Amino acid sequence: MLRTALIGLAAIGLIAGAASAQGKMDCAAMYKGALDKMQAKAAGLPGDKLAETHRLALRAYDACSAGDEFNATKFFQQLAEEAR
Repeated sequence: MLRTALIGLAAIGLIAGAASAQGKMDCAAMYKGALDKMQAKAAGLPGDKLAETHRLALRAYDACSAGDEFNATKFFQQLAEEAR
């Protein structure tokens, strides 16, 4: 009886893990995309602004990698606005 319950819990855990993995953000692609968009504008930026942009991109990547999709999305949106 206990064995059946443990197998059932393990199966539910695997199903839940697979479902949550489907909605994950592609952190590396979003990071690269943000930097690619900034590349054209980067030539005219002063060094301190360029460093600030790279730090923001790294914060976005780190938040995304940690599973913090809310802050990652916010940071990536901020980078997109700066690229305009």
